[in-house]
Amino acid sequence: MALSNNTFCWSGLVTSDAEASVGFLTGVFGWTREEVDMGDGPMTLLANDGSQFAHIRAPEQGEPTWWNNYLRVENVDGAAETLHSRGGEVVVPPTDIPPGRFATVKMPSGAFFSFYREANADDGDHPIGPGHVHWVDLHSTALDDDLQALMALGFTTQTMEMPGGAYHLLSPGTPTRGGAMKSMNPQAPSMWLAWIEVESADDTAGAIESKGGSILAPAWDADGVGRMVIARDPVGLVFGVIQPPA
Repeated sequence: MALSNNTFCWSGLVTSDAEASVGFLTGVFGWTREEVDMGDGPMTLLANDGSQFAHIRAPEQGEPTWWNNYLRVENVDGAAETLHSRGGEVVVPPTDIPPGRFATVKMPSGAFFSFYREANADDGDHPIGPGHVHWVDLHSTALDDDLQALMALGFTTQTMEMPGGAYHLLSPGTPTRGGAMKSMNPQAPSMWLAWIEVESADDTAGAIESKGGSILAPAWDADGVGRMVIARDPVGLVFGVIQPPA
């Protein structure tokens, strides 16, 4: 099945200590590690139930540890141009790699992510369920500018009121898999946060701490959304876990 347009389809984990991050993530989520030859050397991938969903790489000079979310678009070059015209920045220009074409960009607020278009239109799908990325949302320090850029990319938005303020569902014309909100921490940079589905948020929080990670936001409940935790691995990768409602 082909990937759906304007949906997050892959993760790239940039960490200064791959062994520590991989050991932590496989220990917490039960993911498996796979090594593949990308033509210019081996690359470490993570898989869940046999489905590959993320790669691991070391940071470039000056690059922080971060979780890169890949947004599937129809035209990588056009999407990068559109974002740049709306105040974003192209960090890595459109580039071909064996699986497809990508570009790494920044939102007007500075939140990094990547565009992606697979080389084979019949390649890939969006697996769901425990251990998979359930949701990706933008925590923005310049929300109005970011929403304008996202609408230029083809998203429509629907606003819902949450205890922490307005939350904007991002609808690409397929099942909604992302959202955007004003950052709750003015000291933190803007970021796209990936949420991993789990069967028990509390048990996963315990596993995170026992494996050397830290809890940034303890478990809380959101009506109709689920029970959630925001955490960080021992190296600095920030991610969320979510236990959807039964």
